[in-house]
Amino acid sequence: MSLDPASQWTLARSFELEGVGLHSGKAVQLSLHPAPPNTGIRFIRCDLPGHPEIPALAEFVVETTLSTTLGIGEAKVQTVEHLMAALWSLGIANAYVVVDGPEMPVLDGSARIYVDSIHQAGRVIQDAPRSILEFDAKIELDWGEKSIFVQPAPRPEVTYVVDYGHPLAGPQLFEGPLSEAAFETDIAAARTFCLLSEVEAMRKMGLAKGGTTENAVVIADYRYLSPLRYPDEFVRHKVLDLIGDLALTGSWWVGQVVAVKAGHALHVALARKLRERALSRKENVHAPFRVR
Repeated sequence: MSLDPASQWTLARSFELEGVGLHSGKAVQLSLHPAPPNTGIRFIRCDLPGHPEIPALAEFVVETTLSTTLGIGEAKVQTVEHLMAALWSLGIANAYVVVDGPEMPVLDGSARIYVDSIHQAGRVIQDAPRSILEFDAKIELDWGEKSIFVQPAPRPEVTYVVDYGHPLAGPQLFEGPLSEAAFETDIAAARTFCLLSEVEAMRKMGLAKGGTTENAVVIADYRYLSPLRYPDEFVRHKVLDLIGDLALTGSWWVGQVVAVKAGHALHVALARKLRERALSRKENVHAPFRVR
């Protein structure tokens, strides 16, 4: 099925997954369901009274420490970026994401299982236009060593640079288009990662409790504790995170994104900026518009 990003799409049928949260370490059950046009992606905490819904939009991000967390009041869902990247890249604009806990399942640490599940469920086109962000000018955020900007390009593209200052996690560069095929081949299977020396500190912070060598690439002194899927898997995973975070614009976007040593906080800051500009120029955010 050929993706038409100018139209809204949803799932053909529901599906379920289960696993543990990367940071919480808690068991979680997840189900995704078709949604009507103009619904957007909505996370539903079915374990809380009233089943509160959280729109997957940048203004509802409440935390960006080592993952992206959406929240309204007491209702929060952590580590949404991998699913959001898969939904955006496969063109799903409308879906209900029902989760029975405060974090998404990490699965294998990448977006690959989400992609496979979406394909198995199938996709249907809807009779409604999708909002499209077209970058007509350069928009930049500079945070010292970290920076990110967007600029005009005829298609979605990304350039990402990372350097973690470790012999096995030094400078890496990814650049290329973000077509559905490119995402599935070059990005979707890239897993989250960390240095073994950082694990204890993260767990003292209440993070990474569900991390294992089955769902993350752990870097010991001079070896990986699980085989790499790509020689440059770390930068590819950062691209995966970027796609998921920019999906919180609620739109398909067309242009080039260039990120240097960025992370969730900077990704989300850009998504907020783009969304604010778009909303200030268009009352109907479900119609195509340009970001100038």
